[in-house]
Amino acid sequence: MSSIYADSSNIYWKNGQNRKNKLLTFIVIAILALLAIFGVVHVTNKTNVISQRRSLGETNERHWTECEARVNSRQECTDICQSERNSIQRKTMHQSCLHGCQQGHVASTALGCRGKTDVKGRNRMPVTEEDVFQDVGVLAHEHCSKFQSVDPKPDVFATCRKYHRAGTKQGYRSGIAAMTAVLEEEWESIKAELERARERA
Repeated sequence: MSSIYADSSNIYWKNGQNRKNKLLTFIVIAILALLAIFGVVHVTNKTNVISQRRSLGETNERHWTECEARVNSRQECTDICQSERNSIQRKTMHQSCLHGCQQGHVASTALGCRGKTDVKGRNRMPVTEEDVFQDVGVLAHEHCSKFQSVDPKPDVFATCRKYHRAGTKQGYRSGIAAMTAVLEEEWESIKAELERARERA
């Protein structure tokens, strides 16, 4: 008799264990499925949020600062003014060239990097070369005024204004190129991070 009860008890215990094992297996599978679904949703959401390279209108102070830091106005103007080092009035002409060039270069680089806001001050837009000459180029007379009475007149003053224009043009182009590089590098970094997230999911 005891053998019958013992056998029944063992069978009941084994059936109970099987039910527990099946339940645990089901729970584990369900958890893994949820994690997999969460990972796919997470990656999908990230893809929707970061679908393309950032535009200038989406940039901020960090981007502008990095962009401007990449442009060396002094070095670029040194290269631009190299020809003036060989002029007859070498020192004076070269100084006026460097001064005018750097004044225009720094200001136009900032515009190339930052763009400007619209009339309402809400949206940031890239600027054209024409915009830059309207905003910075018109300041040549003011920026070069310290050379207006320097001999030989008006050559030194004219040289400063001439290279203010050259610096304005080059600074704008350097700013645009630097911001393009900043945003492109950021986008490449985001794509690499996104790819790693997909691999982990």
